[in-house]
Amino acid sequence: MKSFLKMHLLLVLLLLPGCLYAKQINITFVSPASDTHNFWGIAHDFARASAKDLGINFKVIYPKESNRYNYLTILKSAFSDSTKPDFIIAHFYKSMVVETLELSKKYDIPIFMVNSAISKNEQNENYIRNIYPNFIGHMFPNEVQAGYILAKYLIKKQKEMNKGKRIKVVGVTGHRETSVTHERNEGLIKAAKEENAIIKQIAYTDWSAEKAYALSQRLIFRNEGLDVIWAASDSMSIAAKKAISENAKDFQIISGGIDWSKDAIEKISSGELAASVGGHFTEIGFALVLLYDYANGKDFYEELGGTIKTQMTLLSQDNIGKYYMLLTKQNWEEIDFRKYSKVLNQEMKHYDFYLIPDRK
Repeated sequence: MKSFLKMHLLLVLLLLPGCLYAKQINITFVSPASDTHNFWGIAHDFARASAKDLGINFKVIYPKESNRYNYLTILKSAFSDSTKPDFIIAHFYKSMVVETLELSKKYDIPIFMVNSAISKNEQNENYIRNIYPNFIGHMFPNEVQAGYILAKYLIKKQKEMNKGKRIKVVGVTGHRETSVTHERNEGLIKAAKEENAIIKQIAYTDWSAEKAYALSQRLIFRNEGLDVIWAASDSMSIAAKKAISENAKDFQIISGGIDWSKDAIEKISSGELAASVGGHFTEIGFALVLLYDYANGKDFYEELGGTIKTQMTLLSQDNIGKYYMLLTKQNWEEIDFRKYSKVLNQEMKHYDFYLIPDRK
């Protein structure tokens, strides 16, 4: 009788929310960069706070240098790890989509992709859960929208300050190997066309602040009467602003970037930078919620499908005051990530991952 009661109690416990998964969930995120990176460092910390709340054994690995060849090497090591994680979260590099998904197939480990879209030349709607059954989900930001709203804001701000002038813009963007670069550029081009602004040049970098600083110096020198340096990341925008302050004393050039980095938020508050677009650093943390639910029998596919496209938000001096403390303190441990899980909140009908209310 006692053994029957013990068995009955065990079954009841296993059926409670949060106890449905018999063993601890092990998830590896293969990141393009280390914790010291302005964007990825924040994303890692946010994800670690999420994993801690959900009881997930979460590991971040990354290559020493950020490029597609080094990334592929570290990705292969994640799949071939003797501990065999339950899930791998990874990032698409241009022309590596099939190669990445083939690794998931070879090692039979489910993969969830974040932050980067599949390029237009590589898109295949049947990849997710069809051609590659282990490709269970893909969450990425609307990068065209991000580049667009940043450029739109910067150009309009300069038009207001320079009545009747046709605004001159240069872009400092990332390397050519990721779809992120090209989509953000597309947003810049679209906004410039709508505002009748002139794009003098779009200069490619390796995403480093050092390269952006050197390029910005040359761009300022080459383009007399420049109004805007649009940057594809906050770190490059900060570097561009440094170049502006040192080389453009006779006219006012403004700059803004993408990422919502802590440094950028502080510089917007002080008036040094015009704007930052972001919010996408939350994607890994919220992907962990979806994988937690998936592992516990609640498939997010029922509501969200396999492709989840997120929207970014522009922060400027107009609204920075409302979110300054949240985004500079970055005490993500204060967030209860369990409240986002359907498994842990049986009454929840829809996923709601809005960290910033204004994003709704």
